[in-house]
Amino acid sequence: MASLQFVEIDLPNLKNPAEVPAIDRAVFQKRFDQLEAARSEAGLDFILIYADREHSANLAWLTGFDPRFEEALWIQGQTSKPMLLLGNENIGFAPSEIKLDAQFWLYQPFGLPNQDQSLSSDLVALLRKAGLQKGVRCGVVGWKPLPQPEVPYWIVEAIHDVTGEIPINASGMLMNPRDGLRTTMEPEMIRFCEYASSITSNAIRTWVENLEEGITERESARHFVSFGLELSCHPMVNFGRPIPSGLKSPRNGRAHRGQYAQGAFGVIGALTCRAGRLVEAGDADEDSYLELVTNYLEVVRRWYSKICVGAIAGEVVAAAVSQKSDRWEFALNPGHMLHLDEWLASPFFPGSDIKLRSGYAIRQDIIPIPSQGQATINMEDGFVLADEDLQNQLWHLDRAMMERSMARRALMAKLGYEVHPDVLPLSNIAGAFFPFLLEPKYAAQFS
Repeated sequence: MASLQFVEIDLPNLKNPAEVPAIDRAVFQKRFDQLEAARSEAGLDFILIYADREHSANLAWLTGFDPRFEEALWIQGQTSKPMLLLGNENIGFAPSEIKLDAQFWLYQPFGLPNQDQSLSSDLVALLRKAGLQKGVRCGVVGWKPLPQPEVPYWIVEAIHDVTGEIPINASGMLMNPRDGLRTTMEPEMIRFCEYASSITSNAIRTWVENLEEGITERESARHFVSFGLELSCHPMVNFGRPIPSGLKSPRNGRAHRGQYAQGAFGVIGALTCRAGRLVEAGDADEDSYLELVTNYLEVVRRWYSKICVGAIAGEVVAAAVSQKSDRWEFALNPGHMLHLDEWLASPFFPGSDIKLRSGYAIRQDIIPIPSQGQATINMEDGFVLADEDLQNQLWHLDRAMMERSMARRALMAKLGYEVHPDVLPLSNIAGAFFPFLLEPKYAAQFS
């Protein structure tokens, strides 16, 4: 078994790409055609996608548009052109953003409260105008593939009033971890996620390198710079002992020697996280911190070694569990898919028979919950699974991106990880865990 040491490591200095990668209209048209084929195969006459500020990833994936302050409803199916229902502010914004040919209809109740609502028809009338009628079968997409529709009740009620049927929840068409349309990324989408991950991983690296006694959570959060890219979740900085969950936004807490620190930064397409103890090498160990760090990283290393195209997700989970001591448990699934949303879906659960596919974007998201003590540790990085054909496409699309991925693979090899050639790391600090947050020149290395 490989032994773990804490050694001085020079990390590669990988700069953020100069521009936000754009995704061509042809990619969005292909997505639309794929969704139309899935709708037809499912026997649905119409599919409707609901979006609001927080739950916009499905609509943004399909169209390139998200509804900002308001809500929106996309309708496609037995009609010559899809329709997008919008509130007062988005009716002028959406046409410049959407990447598909569509009709734009004003539905003012989607606007913020107390705005004018005198100009648009009611929802039932708009649904009938879109072609819905008695007897048609509809599916609705919200943000979770649950047994029942999870879009707002009044939208389900309006669909029922027009069609006589409760619509089915069709979110799984896009989000099912086995074969959802969003789970397999195109080369252009991978390129976008690599840009996003460069931003979040460089931000977390800078955050770690600037931690010092006395700094406040608020002050340290200044390193979380998105360069205008939309956030997929709130920025998180937590100092303390204990840190209850790590979900808190930065406030006035100060870093004190011996405490724990956690930082997480997510933008659409990526999230990077690190957590550990605010100590220097040689400081007294408490909470059996270093023992927990050692076993945690052994589990992460074992998990990575089993990841490849064609791997069975349940077997990856079993391998990780077999390496884990009884001192801690998984807080969540050991890994999940990433996308425009912070968490798309997860194939990683006990007994899962889901095969990992080329084009899956995955985040190593193994979060330990100690059974005793107050230790807080975490390391989250994203990567893409890419077979030889997809890697060839990526080299052709963006050679500089692939050279960065090879540098990240080299870093993981230097740190002692065994990763399959299918794994393309997206994070500039892939696999780098900093056990002594007041002395970040040290990283954990297997030998």
